[in-house]
Amino acid sequence: MQLYKNFFKLVKANKISVIIATIIMVVYAAAMIFSAPYIIDKDQDTASEKSADYKNLGVIFRDNDDSELSHGVRKLIEKYGSIEDDKDSSDEHINNILYFSISDYFIEVPEGFQEKIEAGEDVSLSYSSHSQVSGKTFSFVNDIDSFVNIYRSYRAMGMDDKASVEKALDMTFSDVTFGVVTEKKDVQHSNAREYAVYMILMYFCFICLWVLGMSIASAIIAANKKEVSQRIDAAPVKPTQKTWSQMAGLLTCAVALVAIFSIFSFVYAGSSDMMSKYGWVVVLNLITTTFYISGFTLLISCFRLNAGTLSLICNSVGLSMSFLCGIFVPFYFLGSGVQTFAHFLPFFWTAKVFNTIYSGSGMNYTFSTGSILASFGVQILFGLVFIMISNVIKKAQMGKSA
Repeated sequence: MQLYKNFFKLVKANKISVIIATIIMVVYAAAMIFSAPYIIDKDQDTASEKSADYKNLGVIFRDNDDSELSHGVRKLIEKYGSIEDDKDSSDEHINNILYFSISDYFIEVPEGFQEKIEAGEDVSLSYSSHSQVSGKTFSFVNDIDSFVNIYRSYRAMGMDDKASVEKALDMTFSDVTFGVVTEKKDVQHSNAREYAVYMILMYFCFICLWVLGMSIASAIIAANKKEVSQRIDAAPVKPTQKTWSQMAGLLTCAVALVAIFSIFSFVYAGSSDMMSKYGWVVVLNLITTTFYISGFTLLISCFRLNAGTLSLICNSVGLSMSFLCGIFVPFYFLGSGVQTFAHFLPFFWTAKVFNTIYSGSGMNYTFSTGSILASFGVQILFGLVFIMISNVIKKAQMGKSA
């Protein structure tokens, strides 16, 4: 018990990073809570009062059908702004253009579109936008869909394709209002609190690494210093008690972090779909995340690092994984090579779980218990690997000091 208490005395002595991480966490959470209602503005009355400048709307258009109907879609889009034809640019290139707001939309007509529409098959255009919610995002998608449906009706009445396109164009165009278009049309944010909690949870990896990997690791490193170690060794305690006390202290801090984020999520957004349906997934994901970060903390604490080096390691690891795993930047905007590499990083599996249970993430992951448990399993494996490596290093160090 005395070693356990001593652990937290050392944590208190190295509290600066915890204070900094806490401030960052509180400020970021407050910012998301304040801004979420403005980001997720789905009030139709407010939206209808906003004016639109069609000339500011840029669309990248890819026509894989080259039919009267696809030509009609192009003419309709031209009424809303500028249009740029694209034949074979890669998905990565298109994503870069959208992400940096060079264009507002990418619209693709699939091959055989007109034939499938006339045959009554379920087929639709592909829409992508540079942001799920943007000041330059206009709700003209409904007009495009209406145009296609009107065309279908005229063709069913026996009118030829060219005349049907002309009739549909005359009946379709309407005044444009602000709206929301996501990467997939059927994915929309529905709850500001849910969105705020989702964004806060996505940053849990980084915050947890800051708290455990910097301050708590500093406490463990301080306990392993020669002068402190000798005083502990002189006490009537077994050497293994020192390791177990460090583990107990580390797990206590991890449990506290999980409790804080879990309680906040349920209290603030407990009625949302994400928390009401998948609250258990959120809690388990926080637990598995803290497990592998605890393992990483034990690993870096094996080395007698100073505060500057420890900060450099944690920041480098945390920032790089946050960028590569889709936490700081939406994952679907990253290149295919980066997406593949991200699967070998633990942050990806934490983010994947949150992206799966939040319908507005834009990832369109299909929820299944097996997939979720597999993500948890990968995170646990990362933690076990970190712990095993730290044990090997400690045994090697003990062998050298013997």
